[in-house]
Amino acid sequence: MTAQPQATWLERTHDFGVILERDGKASCSLRVMNTGTAPLMIVKAQAGCGCTVVSYPETPIQPGDTASIGITYNPAGRPGQFNKQVLVFTNTDIRRTTVEITGNVIPTDDTLDKQYPLRAGSLRISQQNFPLGEIVRGKNTTQFLSAYNASTDTILVNIDGARPHLRPAIVPDTVPPARVTALTVHYLSGKAPQWGLNADTLTLTCRLLHQPSTVIEGSAQVHVMAQVLEGFDSLTDAQRRDAPVASVDCGDRLDYGTMTRGETVTRSFTVTNRGKDKLAIRRVWAPEGEGISIAVGQDEVKRGKSATVKVTVNTSAIDGDMLNVPLTLMTNDPDSPRLTVRLVGIIDKK
Repeated sequence: MTAQPQATWLERTHDFGVILERDGKASCSLRVMNTGTAPLMIVKAQAGCGCTVVSYPETPIQPGDTASIGITYNPAGRPGQFNKQVLVFTNTDIRRTTVEITGNVIPTDDTLDKQYPLRAGSLRISQQNFPLGEIVRGKNTTQFLSAYNASTDTILVNIDGARPHLRPAIVPDTVPPARVTALTVHYLSGKAPQWGLNADTLTLTCRLLHQPSTVIEGSAQVHVMAQVLEGFDSLTDAQRRDAPVASVDCGDRLDYGTMTRGETVTRSFTVTNRGKDKLAIRRVWAPEGEGISIAVGQDEVKRGKSATVKVTVNTSAIDGDMLNVPLTLMTNDPDSPRLTVRLVGIIDKK
């Protein structure tokens, strides 16, 4: 019978348990015995990412002898639970063996501040603004962001702010120490209250699960934003030829000239339908808090007809001495569904 090497692993996994990022790299050894009848060679060993480094003997392991591979994990900037696999290749019939390391990293405050800057007591959240991007009305999307339990006890996370178009969830809502959970948002754009930008606020609350506890209770707000747009991909060539065409008579700006601080000034422009089908004015808006109010004469415009848009500026609410605010007009014009008119002017203190 031909002599053959045989790799028998005495350990194929190692759990580091909880390690502190500030303590630096953590290392372990996994032993392999040659239970065959010929020298055993470890040909190579490779980890799945740069955070894990592997060392192994390059000399033959004689029958009956034991050797070790060393695995070092670098926790820097990697808070939370980890599970890393290493592939070990030998000169045996079964050439590849998978070994594994696991653990949980307690991060430094600097790492937490970089990766989870928003605080809700002991719960740290990866971001405060949660943009979902552009969504065609009628389509749904599900996205998530991560949160981290920065305490040494288990916490309970509650979430408030659900709407007909916004269904949030925390999975899991009971979070062990140094573990990550996910804020999941399911967005139903068909139920969104308005066209264009929709902004909603969710409140996450961290509560202690046990008494006594090191958990710090607290709340934080996450702002969910989505641009709800009209979809035109299903239009036929004939429908596109007959589609409405939106045109404004003020060009790309509405000039208020020089105004006196404290006065309220109204200017207007018209929206004309130069297409065949009815033009639907979906929404006209300017950023909130800019002292702008808008009144639209009608929300449907027949072929060749116009609608008047009145824009009132309260100069007392304008910061500085310049008015420079974008106004957005949304319609069902498939070629130009969004038009921007910039409101400009000078505010005189006298």
